[in-house]
Amino acid sequence: MPLVVGLPGTTLGTEEKVILERVQPAGVILFSRNISTPEQVRELVGTIRELEPRPFVTVDLEGGMVNRLSVLWGELPSPATAGAAGRRAVRSLGEAAGAACRNLGIHLNLAPVVDLDCPDGCLGVQGRCFSEDPERVAILARVFNKGLAEWGVSGCTKHFPGLGPVPADTHEELPVLELEEAALENHLAVFEELGPEFPAVMVAHAIVPGLGDAKQPASLSRAVIERASKLPGSPVVLADDLEMGALDGVGDLPERVVAAVHARNHGLLVCNAFDRLDDIMALLNDLSSTDSTLGTRLTEMSARMGTLRRDLLQRAAAVPAPDDATVAQLWQQARREAG
Repeated sequence: MPLVVGLPGTTLGTEEKVILERVQPAGVILFSRNISTPEQVRELVGTIRELEPRPFVTVDLEGGMVNRLSVLWGELPSPATAGAAGRRAVRSLGEAAGAACRNLGIHLNLAPVVDLDCPDGCLGVQGRCFSEDPERVAILARVFNKGLAEWGVSGCTKHFPGLGPVPADTHEELPVLELEEAALENHLAVFEELGPEFPAVMVAHAIVPGLGDAKQPASLSRAVIERASKLPGSPVVLADDLEMGALDGVGDLPERVVAAVHARNHGLLVCNAFDRLDDIMALLNDLSSTDSTLGTRLTEMSARMGTLRRDLLQRAAAVPAPDDATVAQLWQQARREAG
């Protein structure tokens, strides 16, 4: 299935394996709850590797406040701090993130954030943006990506079409980005510039009337998803976590998944509700039996995510994994470069 799913804990028990074998997710995403030691994570990833078909493994590792691996190697500078220090610091941040991911068997880093740092914008306040200037953001995102690529790890741009001006946190509420398309150009330009260099782009939960839909969140809007799909390079389009508070008004989680399928996303994140995976599968199977369009769409999504999975696994396998000491050194260097 074209799902990227979170796991409940640090190991996979028999029941969890049975569910994953039934769902056959394209990917698995790791969070702090899944991580205690490097050895434990590698063992968990080894268990994931035994699933058929083998999912790719992903994580959010931006630096700063978004660092799922802090218990292993400590803190990393935020994108804002590294961006202010310059390209060398951003390259070190990317290399540190890439080395850690490759060490643990993680293929895809859901970073960098390429939203613009705007006054009062939530992401800027959180230090998650490189810069307010679109050209500089594109340059630094490219530098960060080269750091990841040193270790065979891929990146994902987010949050299309740009959450920079939004003061609300989409984990909690659904914002409206009140910009006409002409005013959106600075935000969209970064995604267009970077499209050919990243295999995936993540779409935000925000209503963006300027892109032709004043009712649906971007992640559930066919108009916005088609715009993301047509970015240069045709990246895989991932809907941000469908459990986030921004979608509370849309319906129950399985209904949100169906809406995201109809919107023509390629992949869907379900990060915490492992106990709802069977409910999601049941609704999709039930609806597919009477709606051939939905069934065809799921088949197309699964094929696209399968190609992404193959490419991510092949890219990572071409680069030897660093040892724990090397990762620790690179994290220390990233902190030093950012000051």
